[in-house]
Amino acid sequence: MKVSDLRAIRLFTAGLAAVSFAISLAAVSVAGAPRSAVIVQGLAAVLAVGLALLVGRFWRRTRWRLWVLTAACGLALVLTLMNGVSLEGARRWLALGPIQLHTASIVLPFAAWAFAKGFDDRRVAPIAGLVALLLLYQHDAASSLAFALALAAATLVERPRQLTPWACVIVAALLAYAAWVEPDTLPAVPYVEGLFVSTMAANPVLGFVAGVLMISLPAPFLAVASARPERRAEALALAALWTGWIAGNLFGNYPAPVLGYGAAPILAWGLSLGLVLGDSFNQDPAAP
Repeated sequence: MKVSDLRAIRLFTAGLAAVSFAISLAAVSVAGAPRSAVIVQGLAAVLAVGLALLVGRFWRRTRWRLWVLTAACGLALVLTLMNGVSLEGARRWLALGPIQLHTASIVLPFAAWAFAKGFDDRRVAPIAGLVALLLLYQHDAASSLAFALALAAATLVERPRQLTPWACVIVAALLAYAAWVEPDTLPAVPYVEGLFVSTMAANPVLGFVAGVLMISLPAPFLAVASARPERRAEALALAALWTGWIAGNLFGNYPAPVLGYGAAPILAWGLSLGLVLGDSFNQDPAAP
């Protein structure tokens, strides 16, 4: 890949991020968010940029044990089920002071990345299947769908000969279906789940632009998949992950990722970008 191609993708991503964060602040404000929520949204955007740069600079210098990374993601979900914040039977958030972080948003980019990189390690796929099961118990259909799509995208690209990854995809898909047929009792918040309806009612132009930007969130990952064959599986896995979260908002009562209020999705987008847009001065390490 030419250095100019990577630079072009990074410039496009930086522009998309700047416009998305600016429109997000305007949209959540117009949709009725309190001033404190707008401040949190802005701080999360600044932190997400820092995380993207940090992860992109240092992540690939470390030889990760991918099954340990995947297991750590599962452990975070277990801790959330045990000690997280519960709302209407759903237990998806960890409280950090006054802020509640959606755990799946933070861990699933790492889990999807590890699965896409870990086909040489037979321990990764079964643990990923356990992560999919834990998402069902969190009553998080959007994340269940997103993770199932991520696993399917990576497996279809790599086409491993072992049966375990394919079985993991089937199990994740069935669990996602089970999550979607279960009624969601959480009420919609106008500037979170109902962002576009509220924004369109107040300002149709702003609502339309916000919708276009949300649908564009997977674009940087698709660009990396096209330009960098050695990172195609992980880039497409992350593109599929974000497509699932977007579909969750469009077809269900789930938050509008990045554009709607919520620190965790913004941080997750920054982490995801750092994972695929990292520096290339050294070759990607092989999975241990």
